[in-house]
Amino acid sequence: MKKIIIAFCLFAFMAVISYSQEKNFPELKGPYLGQKPPGKKPEIFAPGIVSTGFPELFIYFTPDAKEVYFQLWKVPFPVIIYMKEKNGQWTKPAVAPFSGRYFAKFCLSPDGNTIVLTSSEPRSGRGEPTKKYTTRIMKRTKNGWSDPVFIEQTCGALAPSISSQGNLYFFFEVSLPDKSDIYVSKYKDGAYESPVRLSDSVNSEFYEVDPFIAPDESYLIFCRDGDGFGSTDLFISFRKEDGSWSKAKNMGENINSAGIDLCPSISPDGKYFFFSSDRNDHKSYSRMPLTYEQKIEILSSPGNGLSDIYWVDAKIIERIKPEELK
Repeated sequence: MKKIIIAFCLFAFMAVISYSQEKNFPELKGPYLGQKPPGKKPEIFAPGIVSTGFPELFIYFTPDAKEVYFQLWKVPFPVIIYMKEKNGQWTKPAVAPFSGRYFAKFCLSPDGNTIVLTSSEPRSGRGEPTKKYTTRIMKRTKNGWSDPVFIEQTCGALAPSISSQGNLYFFFEVSLPDKSDIYVSKYKDGAYESPVRLSDSVNSEFYEVDPFIAPDESYLIFCRDGDGFGSTDLFISFRKEDGSWSKAKNMGENINSAGIDLCPSISPDGKYFFFSSDRNDHKSYSRMPLTYEQKIEILSSPGNGLSDIYWVDAKIIERIKPEELK
């Protein structure tokens, strides 16, 4: 009897918490969670909803801007979060059905119907994580996401990005003294070809990671360390008429900060440029001593240096584009 009472009390407590969270969650309506569009200066995206006091990386919207996937990082491993507009209102964040058990990086295809994961999850879906990451593709069905199809050619790859043609761009995780470079595995005749390293116009003596390929493959945005304004910066390279890549260019101090800037993506409508940054919005001193409550509030809010998702008007890409390619 005692166990039943305890179980009932626990259930009641969890129900109250759940009800409280549901009640306190804001009403979000409209495209992009109803957020006011950004201008030329990067702004934190959906503060307190997507960008919180915790680290968030990678974000992708479906073409109708009514479904979003992003990642919540740190221990014990990153999880993929999703939200969707249902009956005219956005749902609360929840862990995606294909996430929550193993490390993974992901991308959503431009049409919103394909998820690509590079994950440490064993093929069996059980047991200890694999030492080498596997690439798997899932398709949207009327009942949710399909079972994964494994891509053997890209074993060991990380941070995938997929074009409208199905070509996969990614980097291979390596250990010092080697470095990471960006590769492409082209989709041809229903299968993926062996990965090919991109030219030195993109890759360098530094680390190149987290690529984002434009849907039409007209440009590539990626993260490079040790060659810019901060620890890592975002660079862009444009495809020339002959198919080669222009020399990668730093996206500038309007985008990059003194910290870590990474995980780029573009909204399907081409209007907004998203990326993650651990830039700190707070001064390194306080005129008056911080109280305990103030300190907790800062740690619990975006802009605390633990990485948030930012967005900015994507017209910056056209402004960066070399004149000879316009």
